[in-house]
Amino acid sequence: MLIAVLVGFFFGFVGSMPVAGPIAALVFSRGVDGRFRSGLSIAAGGALAEGTYACLAFWGFSELLASYPVMVPISRAVAVVVLTALGVIFLLRKPAARTAPDKREGWGGGLALGFTITALNPTLIATWSAAATTLFSTGMVEFNSALALPFGLSACAGIVSWFALLLWLVHRYRGRFSDRSLGRMIKVMGVFLLGVAAYFVVLLVRGLLAAGPT
Repeated sequence: MLIAVLVGFFFGFVGSMPVAGPIAALVFSRGVDGRFRSGLSIAAGGALAEGTYACLAFWGFSELLASYPVMVPISRAVAVVVLTALGVIFLLRKPAARTAPDKREGWGGGLALGFTITALNPTLIATWSAAATTLFSTGMVEFNSALALPFGLSACAGIVSWFALLLWLVHRYRGRFSDRSLGRMIKVMGVFLLGVAAYFVVLLVRGLLAAGPT
């Protein structure tokens, strides 16, 4: 069990390092604005959804998905809408004043946003299925469904740990960048999110065409 927990944490932490993706963009944006609690809540929501995928992948979620393939195009269509909206918001976003964040800022909205965006990303199913398969192939962990929950929880902890570190780094070094340069970075992330949305459109169209009459 210890090995499964350590590997799950490692996969979650390292897998979240690339600053490329809607959750990373949102967390970074919140950090730039000084809204660290909001950024951490978004990260926690995303980690909860991704940890669930990790748990289900360990348990055999890929077989369940094969039984209900309609889940894939539906999730992709919703993801297009969400990512497009976020991309436009980032592009139109004006630089926020560097004021102290409101300590009363709640956790609920960020948790829901992070969870929803991550849950609507069907590629994570394949990612964690591949991770679980790789883990099984090493022979270090015995195939046991009882390990699925510890694996998923440790993956969740690894993801939150990385984003907490990212927010700390932004907090420590954000003063070295001008408002203009930070604004440009956010707009670049907006363009990136629109690109991800376009990618999901391509996947959705391909999936619908492949499922259509031959």
